[in-house]
Amino acid sequence: MNREFLISFFLLLTGGICAQQATTETLTLKEAEQRFLERNLSLIAERYNIDMAQAQVLQARLFENPVISLEQNVYNRLNGKYFDFGKEGETVVEVEQVIRLAGQRNKQIKLEKINKEIAEYQFEEVMRTLRQELNEKFVQVYFLSKSISIYEKEVNSLQELLAGMKLQQEKGNISLMEMSRLESMLFSLKKEKNERENELLTLRGELNVLLNLPGDTTVKLSLDEEVLKQLDLSQLSFADLKAMVNERPDLKIARSTVSASRANLKLQKSMAFPEFSVKGNYDRAGNFINNYFAVGVSLSVPIFNRNQGNIKAARFSIQQAGAEQENAANRADMELYTAYASLEKAVQLYQSTNMDLERNFEKLITGVNENFTKRNISLLEFIDYYDSYKETCIQLHEIKKDVFLAMENLNTTIGQNILNY
Repeated sequence: MNREFLISFFLLLTGGICAQQATTETLTLKEAEQRFLERNLSLIAERYNIDMAQAQVLQARLFENPVISLEQNVYNRLNGKYFDFGKEGETVVEVEQVIRLAGQRNKQIKLEKINKEIAEYQFEEVMRTLRQELNEKFVQVYFLSKSISIYEKEVNSLQELLAGMKLQQEKGNISLMEMSRLESMLFSLKKEKNERENELLTLRGELNVLLNLPGDTTVKLSLDEEVLKQLDLSQLSFADLKAMVNERPDLKIARSTVSASRANLKLQKSMAFPEFSVKGNYDRAGNFINNYFAVGVSLSVPIFNRNQGNIKAARFSIQQAGAEQENAANRADMELYTAYASLEKAVQLYQSTNMDLERNFEKLITGVNENFTKRNISLLEFIDYYDSYKETCIQLHEIKKDVFLAMENLNTTIGQNILNY
């Protein structure tokens, strides 16, 4: 992903897009990403690191300030005056300017430019990881909400059934044991539903933080499940994906860190050169001659301190950065292989599963209640159907969710949205 485009896009969003209201009835994933880029506080905070790095480039370009020294004779023995500022009083003015040798200033500028580049890549990396977290939370909330709706259907259906059966139980047509078993089943469903709702509250809270929404905001999420039917992995070349991985922000950071370490070594070597300064001196009414003018230079003698420690540390830093770069590349290759294999398995399971099962179960539930009321099916058959309906629907949602999460994981691993949904 192009670095300049990302940063410009972020600035455009932060400057010109109006915030979406927290009370929006339905939020699509695209709208969530837009709000995330606009409002996420971690992104906004990270963006300042680029500004601070640019400020360091500006600081490196500055020259050393001149030093002006002023001396005034306290007592003039010739006329007996204290602090004689007249022509007969001695006043000394000296101006000194430090000049950095061996290209120290240019080397410092180059190092700070590389650090700014690293700050930009770090911004992209934070965006990459946070976007993955956003999309994963969005998918998890969406499918967990659908699973909770399954519990709601069963709880409502069972409550209606029990309301009618109580009358039959009072007439002695239904045993107390059957009623107790159905009430126990209803209690279990409510308990499971409550646990899922607590899990949903946590996920929604985390999603609201990413979108910078109030904690009590509840937004209905919309996700296009039809993209799963159009998913075709045969168009993805593993070799092409591996080439794309090299443009990931964290790998760019690793490469730039090596460059920064090398630039720092050059800077530290230049710091071993002597400190040099030129100065000009004026002495009015001096001991030797009146209105004395002089120029001079000063030069440190690098006998003991030749910056040996910093130079040695800079060399070790290059070796460390090189090892970290190689490790980052190996880790990225492993992540790509794992992400690609996980997506293949998730897609294979999805494509081999009959996704019409949920609709078929929903059509049957009314008939099952009616048949149980008429005693055409036993209590065990009735309970088995309810359990099968719940478990099957939840598993179908899990299969779809796993495909979406695997798609997002591959996108994040590549560092680009090659799979849109």
